[in-house]
Amino acid sequence: MVAQSLQFLSFLVFLGTYIMIMSNRVHRTIAGIIGATITGLLIFPADQSLNLVFRYVSWETLGLLFGMFILVMALTESGFFRWLGLMVLEKTHYNSKYVFLVFPVVAALLSMYLDSITVMLFMASLTMEVAATLRFNPTAILIAEIAAANIGGSATLAGDPPNIIIGTYFGYNFMDFLVNTGVIALLVLPVVLGFFYLVSRKSLPTKAVGASFQDPVFDRSTAVKDLWLFKISVFDLALAVVLLTFHSYLQISIAVVGLLVGLVILVAGGSPLKKTPQFIEKMDWSTIIFFGSLFVVVGGMDYTGVIEMLAKGIASIGGGSHLTLVVLILWLSAGASSLIDNVPFAAAMTPMIKVVAQTAHVTQNPLTWSLALGTDIGGIATPIGASANIVGLSVAEKHQHHISWFQYCKLAIPASLIALSLSQLLLILRYLL
Repeated sequence: MVAQSLQFLSFLVFLGTYIMIMSNRVHRTIAGIIGATITGLLIFPADQSLNLVFRYVSWETLGLLFGMFILVMALTESGFFRWLGLMVLEKTHYNSKYVFLVFPVVAALLSMYLDSITVMLFMASLTMEVAATLRFNPTAILIAEIAAANIGGSATLAGDPPNIIIGTYFGYNFMDFLVNTGVIALLVLPVVLGFFYLVSRKSLPTKAVGASFQDPVFDRSTAVKDLWLFKISVFDLALAVVLLTFHSYLQISIAVVGLLVGLVILVAGGSPLKKTPQFIEKMDWSTIIFFGSLFVVVGGMDYTGVIEMLAKGIASIGGGSHLTLVVLILWLSAGASSLIDNVPFAAAMTPMIKVVAQTAHVTQNPLTWSLALGTDIGGIATPIGASANIVGLSVAEKHQHHISWFQYCKLAIPASLIALSLSQLLLILRYLL
């Protein structure tokens, strides 16, 4: 009876935390802290509570996030993103049709390693300025960039928070993602961008109007704010790419990679008396605390056996069919991620995948890649499906360009369906035939 009561309470705590996050009335970090506190006090035994909290928190995830957040902040402060965007614009010779194809690709590549929120913040700002100068409607390219950022994020371990959660839980390394979800993302991206281009190409002018591209706002020499920090952060980005790619061969954990990347910026990013306190103060501590709290809340369900019960339910629906389970997990994840925060969803689903595979006696990896692709790509469909979506549309709003739900979904839903359908086909062809 006690066990059943704890199971019900742990599920109720997770559900309540989820509802608070979805309501937008309680900051997600506060919601996570409330859920973790209740879990620690009422669900874990008093004499084991602290040990269980430390056991369920994924320190690998938090270590990587810490370092990457510092790196993104340094790149932002130095002016790297704007410099890169202006260089791309210059190389496309200010041709809007080339811009339409290249900008989303840049968003996808950056989102493979960096926070898609920051990527979209700068890509959307630059896109709005370019669209105003070259005189074309930016709606389609903004949505294409959002889709590309989500697809790019699905390609690597560091690309999207759900991937970090999945990878650290199962012990996958960077190359595991790259050769599985990365290959699928590489094939999906050009198809999705081709869709956006086909439906929007007639509204794009071929060349810039007059000499408008000479506007001082597009002068690349003014983009870099701090030359020394720019050089250090670019070096650190290259270091992060190398270490993340080869960390398993070097036999270092991704937490160590994150800490090393962060340490380079904190030590060499400028005068320690000026820059280091600034970096530490501006760190996205709330997100790190949110992740840590969420791990504890999900840990409560794992400790009481709720995860196992839910996983067996999914396995029974799948009927032991590998194909059915892959399709079910992909579309369930995509549907959920199009409407709710994919981070808590991924945190809850990840331990379930292991039990589903054991219960249904099927190979785990295809189910894991289905979860990763579903949570990452599924967020494309709606304006609230991913943080990158919200940021991109908010930037457009600040530039007096409103994109309604109908305008967004008219392009994004077909794009997400194309991406998910192709992902499903590739998963089946590669793993089940």
